[in-house]
Amino acid sequence: MNRVKRTTLTLKPARMFGLKGELGDILKEVDRLAETLNRERDGLLETYNEYKNIVESLEEGLITVMDTGEILTMNEGAEKIFSTRRSRWKNEKFNDFLRFYGIIFDETKRVILAKKIGKRLLVREVQMELSDKFVTLYVLNDVTEVFNLENALTRSESLALLGKMTASVAHEIKTPVASLKLSVQLLKRQLGDVNPDVSETLEILDKEVRRLEERSKGFLEFSNPHFELKPVNIVDVVKESVKLARIRARDRKIAIDLNIEEKNIPIFGDANTLNSAFLNVLVNGMDACKENGKIEVRVERNSNIVLLTFKDNGIGIPPDSVDYVFEPFFTLKSGGTGLGMSIVKRVINSHGGKVDVKSKEGEGTIVEMRIPISDDENG
Repeated sequence: MNRVKRTTLTLKPARMFGLKGELGDILKEVDRLAETLNRERDGLLETYNEYKNIVESLEEGLITVMDTGEILTMNEGAEKIFSTRRSRWKNEKFNDFLRFYGIIFDETKRVILAKKIGKRLLVREVQMELSDKFVTLYVLNDVTEVFNLENALTRSESLALLGKMTASVAHEIKTPVASLKLSVQLLKRQLGDVNPDVSETLEILDKEVRRLEERSKGFLEFSNPHFELKPVNIVDVVKESVKLARIRARDRKIAIDLNIEEKNIPIFGDANTLNSAFLNVLVNGMDACKENGKIEVRVERNSNIVLLTFKDNGIGIPPDSVDYVFEPFFTLKSGGTGLGMSIVKRVINSHGGKVDVKSKEGEGTIVEMRIPISDDENG
């Protein structure tokens, strides 16, 4: 009996000699069964470890939820997707998990948006039985990059079509605007001194025609940008932009502070388009500022990039509008075309850089530009 107990506890044969007959045969059979069970157990452990390694190595997130709503298991893929630990959610309610990550199902219930982590996930539900329990297996694929690429492709196609339409319209109005401008200037010379009312009307006409001309130039610049990239000292470009902006800022009593630690930061770029982009941001900052407002411009070398920061203490941008500032024809200014920031983004992107906008309504806006530095230190 001691041999049988030891065998059943350890699954290892406890061989002892001297027993014969029926009892000896029984003990031999117990030893044989112990050896068989031991081999089967080792085989099951090996299979378990293999499947565990497979499940843990998957990029897909796997979450099993009991029919009572508690999370049962979570693999490493799910941990990476949600930047969490499975121990954090073990036996927690799945609905609490969904609320924590701000997960919203779309109309198909297949693509979900996890607001807290800013990811889109493709989800599949599988009903299964596990250890006499009915559970739901959620298979999650992170499709954020694919979704962003599809949106970028769609946006590029739309912008290409929009660019063609804009170029066509801009070219059509370019000649009539030039004729109007010339005619108004001639009328000012001929009738400007005849009647004050006529002179005032002609001034308004001249101002509006010039504004129309400026808009048409903006459309052309948006639809058909032209860049001549060559070695440029970006410090000189920024100084020129600030110098021009200060002329306008002086009338508005707005201060523009420039902070540059180095005299030469070489990049490979187009000075004219960069100057226009910087001026655009500065003008936006001035329009957002009240009288006696302030704009801070900082240029600094950061490893292999140059970081340009434009910070104003203006009215800021509403939270629901920040994501649209680079969209063509989106504007918060009355009379604006909505092309300024989209042109800024195109210019910076064409220089291999990135531009970001951060804003808090009522406190101001920060525009950050990152442009690669050239290998040629002589610029």
